[in-house]
Amino acid sequence: MTIKEINELIEEGESLNQIAQAYSEIANLKIKRIRSAVERNRLFFDEISKIYSVVKAFAIKKKVAVAKPKQKLGILLTSNNRFYGAINSSLIKYFIGSTRELKDADRIIIGKEGALYFKASNILPSYQVLMLKNDMPNNFELADLVKISSQYNQVLVFHPKFKSLLMQQATFTDITKISFYVGQFHIKEVNPKNTIPNINFLFEPDLAKILQFFDSQVLTLLLEQTFLEAELSRTASRFISMDESETEANKFIKIQKTLKAYAQRSLDNNAILENFASQAALRRVSI
Repeated sequence: MTIKEINELIEEGESLNQIAQAYSEIANLKIKRIRSAVERNRLFFDEISKIYSVVKAFAIKKKVAVAKPKQKLGILLTSNNRFYGAINSSLIKYFIGSTRELKDADRIIIGKEGALYFKASNILPSYQVLMLKNDMPNNFELADLVKISSQYNQVLVFHPKFKSLLMQQATFTDITKISFYVGQFHIKEVNPKNTIPNINFLFEPDLAKILQFFDSQVLTLLLEQTFLEAELSRTASRFISMDESETEANKFIKIQKTLKAYAQRSLDNNAILENFASQAALRRVSI
């Protein structure tokens, strides 16, 4: 390998290093911006979810809840872009393992990564693809997705969740909040014999109107929160992935510079030998 070729490899390594460093810095800033907000909102949405589950359970018990035209829906949230490490692939595997045996469940794949995977693999019998302009939906896209979800009795959203900067977990969120009281989707830990606690509630306004409010406004909030959770998890995964890429790029550059030093030393040694050989030849001619 010539020094020119080695220099070209060093330039490529430095370019990759700069790109990885830029992505890493952007991800770091983004994490700082959204991490505290997402983690702070978790407590709020957890309380809202519990209230929603109670309202839904009592509505079913009192036969106020109207059965939706469709039964079950699984929504997979993948990204439109890459450079997120293995977070998309692990989430897809989790989604496949959780929903493959459900013949009566519909599936929606969101994001280019998921759409490309299932198009190439042909694993699932049927599914629908929804493409968003960005990884986070705008108000119109979110409203359309809520409209679709409102047709189902149970909706599980599969998404990555931020556990720590080094750990991201593939999980699901039941945004319709019936898993704890009604039937099962794929959740093995749910006890189908679980019943509503014997607690008296006074609903004001009436239960039907409260349920209608939760099925629209709260459903939108819970769905939006799953997108925020996914965005935080993917950003953390990108930060770690780019940091590893930056480290590997530095190793590559160091190796190429070592090879360049060896090649330059070899050239210098050859030049010295040629110089000695020329001087020796001149001495023989002069003698």
